[in-house]
Amino acid sequence: MHERHRFWQRALRLLSLGVPREASSALFGHDHSLQQETWLRSLQKEKQHIIDWHDRLTDIPFVIIDMETTGFSPEQGDEILAMAAAKTVGGVVTDAYMTLVKPEKPIPEHISALTGIEAKDVVFAPPLAEALRTFVPFIAAGVLIGYHIGHDLAFLRHALWRHYRQKWSGRFVDLQPMMTLIGHSCPTFDDALACYGIRCPRRHTADGDVEAMAKLWAILLDEFRQRGIETLHDLYAALSRC
Repeated sequence: MHERHRFWQRALRLLSLGVPREASSALFGHDHSLQQETWLRSLQKEKQHIIDWHDRLTDIPFVIIDMETTGFSPEQGDEILAMAAAKTVGGVVTDAYMTLVKPEKPIPEHISALTGIEAKDVVFAPPLAEALRTFVPFIAAGVLIGYHIGHDLAFLRHALWRHYRQKWSGRFVDLQPMMTLIGHSCPTFDDALACYGIRCPRRHTADGDVEAMAKLWAILLDEFRQRGIETLHDLYAALSRC
């Protein structure tokens, strides 16, 4: 069991660095040599420079994420029930991901009423440790965005540390302060959707919310262009002044 845990810890680390599957699989069957450890460190350093501060927003891969959870605090035992993400470039969705997650405890009735996720829906869903093996590689290659993304990041970081002793340190931007930046007071995601008349027929489902956020993100990109906010540096600088 200990060796299996170490295997997936190494696998997750490699995949989160963006290592091709065929290259990483060749390493899993062997102990890491000093040369391999040096290679891993160089990949981490290289990955940090893939997205430059002065890259144009329309050229940067942004990954929209959303999670459905049983509460607000992973430290207090609240769990992830669903994870979804969409890769976008220039506001256009290029790939999408969604999975239900089998929780360790029964789903509270009020959460089932809100999300539509019931016990029967997650019987054959992967447990969180397994779901992370596909979710993390999917989201690792871009800047994460979401509405009140701090909630999703708290669960992601807690899960990665609990199951793999790994830390998430990727870049992210919250959509909510972006709305403030362009002059709209939208404390909630529903407020933002109403501001632009975006329909979300599957609200409070992970993939449904991601789909709606993708539409919102495409609109915001155009709003930024009109205001001369063209690079990642421009965006961070503008947000810092809000």
